[in-house]
Amino acid sequence: MKVHIRSLLLVILSSILASPLQPERTQASGPQKPFDNHSENAEAEDSLGRSTPHGTVFGFLQTVQSGKGKEAAQYLQLSGEQRATNGERLAHELHALMDTAFVGRVGAISHQHEGSVQPGVPEDHERIGTFKINGHETDVDLVRVTDSSGAEIWLFSSQVLSKVPELFAEIQDSKLESALPGFLVTTRLFSTPLWRLLALVLLIPASFALAWAMVRLLQAGQRLWLRLRRHQVVEDIHKSFAGPATLILTVVFYQLGAHFIGSPLLIREYYRRVSGLVLIAGVAWLVVRVIKRWGERARLQSLAGSGLRNGAIILLGQRIFNAFVIVFAGLMGLSMLGVDITAAVAGLGIGSIGIAFAAQKTLENLLGGISILGDQVIRVGETCRIGEEIGTVEDISLRSTRIRTLAGTTLSVPNGQLANMNVENISRRKKSLLQARIGLRSETSSEQMRSLLEEMRALLLRHPKVDPDVAQVHFIEFGESSLELEVNCLFLTGSRDEFLALREALLLEIMDLLAAAGVGLATPARLIHITREREADQRQATAAPSIVRPRARN
Repeated sequence: MKVHIRSLLLVILSSILASPLQPERTQASGPQKPFDNHSENAEAEDSLGRSTPHGTVFGFLQTVQSGKGKEAAQYLQLSGEQRATNGERLAHELHALMDTAFVGRVGAISHQHEGSVQPGVPEDHERIGTFKINGHETDVDLVRVTDSSGAEIWLFSSQVLSKVPELFAEIQDSKLESALPGFLVTTRLFSTPLWRLLALVLLIPASFALAWAMVRLLQAGQRLWLRLRRHQVVEDIHKSFAGPATLILTVVFYQLGAHFIGSPLLIREYYRRVSGLVLIAGVAWLVVRVIKRWGERARLQSLAGSGLRNGAIILLGQRIFNAFVIVFAGLMGLSMLGVDITAAVAGLGIGSIGIAFAAQKTLENLLGGISILGDQVIRVGETCRIGEEIGTVEDISLRSTRIRTLAGTTLSVPNGQLANMNVENISRRKKSLLQARIGLRSETSSEQMRSLLEEMRALLLRHPKVDPDVAQVHFIEFGESSLELEVNCLFLTGSRDEFLALREALLLEIMDLLAAAGVGLATPARLIHITREREADQRQATAAPSIVRPRARN
């Protein structure tokens, strides 16, 4: 299962590196087009990607962060004169406000052409968040306008831009920067002071160390709890949560530290996605490990209680839960990356239906195996009769049941077929039935028959292993060449080997009674009477020539 988790992490991280963190693509007609997972085709109508609110925000942030202030002014609702005189300054001030005072989720901004429906917001506006400075909040809106080419695009509204200079003036310089060396503050990488980037990098090992210490402290408390009071759930969590909990707490501490350090909004959005994916992977890892612990405990309990009756069902349930957790974590990761998972969920549903039709027999055998294991009709090691075959059950898998017959051969029966057959479990019988027909010679007299019947009944009644309630000996019919007796009794044993030994001994004692009474067993015989008919008449009829008299002439 660790391999599955590592594979999932590699797939998720490769998806991140292949999508929002990829290098920006250059456009011949203007600045780079922002990345957009959902509406790439829609944003192709505008070279700057302003066809959706999401494209406008990401395009503005990427363009300003690349140092292209003049191009960034094209994302602002300004007249041509305002854009030429104050556009670049307003773009940098707006970017500074977005990095330091913006409250909202950039990843949740609408990817639709028409935006989203928001209560209290005009139809052609999209509220993406607020600026929060000194306890005051200012709404940040985009407005939908028509550009000179007739295309509808989204821009930062003029109402927001009119407040940008005033809000920018209220931004306070970081007190920490004044205490740092000048080159750490003045040197910038990705429009971010070098000290902040270094702090974000160093925050990773610091968060890990703090999470490791916290987990070890929690483990010490759990050990103390387990010494005072044994609790299975606490013990399972104690043995399962160390690795996943360290990963989860590392992400949490990193998020808290990054919040206080501060970073550009775009970078903050990227590492929020990365940390979110790692958090999802950590939670999935924890759930899988707990399920594994509980599954192992349940299987051990089933083995200690009633053998293998529930072991296979528990293992199947464990695998199904693990697969569900991994699929759910994958869908959550895709959603975190900004991918619309509605189509993925619909695809899973359609794919499941297709697989169900294509693998009907496999599913039938699977459900049949679950039914057999759940009903506990037969178990491994038991002797049973299936159809005309008798044998010992060697294995019950999820596809078929394997039986070792009395002839020593292996019989494999699909579970789907076995679930619809009449199965007789011989090992679970408490008594074994003996039915025997004995043919005596026709010369046996009635006195011999009566005496023999009484002695045989007495033999059954005094036998220690014969049930006295079911011990019957009767003269049933006159056969073609014998007088037929029928013996019915129940041996007080469920073991097949013991039954065979008891039956053999009883039949030998019956033979002794027959010999003592002077009565022999009948031998099948049939009298055939052959008669020969005289063939003289037949010969005469065939040998006599036919006589033809000639007609007289007139």
